[in-house]
Amino acid sequence: MKYRIFVCDLTGERCDPKELSRELCAEAVNAYCNMEGIPMPASDGETGFKPEDFLESEKGKPYLEGNPVYFNVSHSGLLWLCMVGEAPCGIDIQQEKDCSYEKISARHFNETEQQYIGKEGLPGFFRLWTMREAYGKYTGQGFYGEMPSFIDRDGKPVKEAEGAFIREIEIGPGIYCACCTGGKNDEIQFIG
Repeated sequence: MKYRIFVCDLTGERCDPKELSRELCAEAVNAYCNMEGIPMPASDGETGFKPEDFLESEKGKPYLEGNPVYFNVSHSGLLWLCMVGEAPCGIDIQQEKDCSYEKISARHFNETEQQYIGKEGLPGFFRLWTMREAYGKYTGQGFYGEMPSFIDRDGKPVKEAEGAFIREIEIGPGIYCACCTGGKNDEIQFIG
């Protein structure tokens, strides 16, 4: 399966990334469909999806009626990402910032994951957070749904969890990103 991740640096924009999200989603999904030759709707003399075509599930996962393509969105600070493909996917990005990561991990992570975070500190926390978030978005259950452990018996982050494949993506110093798809050999390409 082929996925594309569209990246937008919102430096200089005058509004919140969440406010721009539907518009940027439409641009990313339309670009993907054009690249892959996937038919898009046409109305009023224009071809392509419009921001108002994007809906949200009960748990907040964005989708298009009829699922011509799947996509997922994440933003942190001034970075916005949209992963698009022909099968379910999830993506998360986090810019490192000071937080009470020990308290947060005690509430949301299992014992093995907490031990990993204890050894790795703040970077380990953000690493696992993005993996869990991407997995939850991929499954549609969200961050608080049923989760497998993201640390293996050797104390290292996993690359596969219950048939889902997790990839960590290097963006830059202090920026953590992970995506999740259903195929071990899925092709992932950055655009933007």
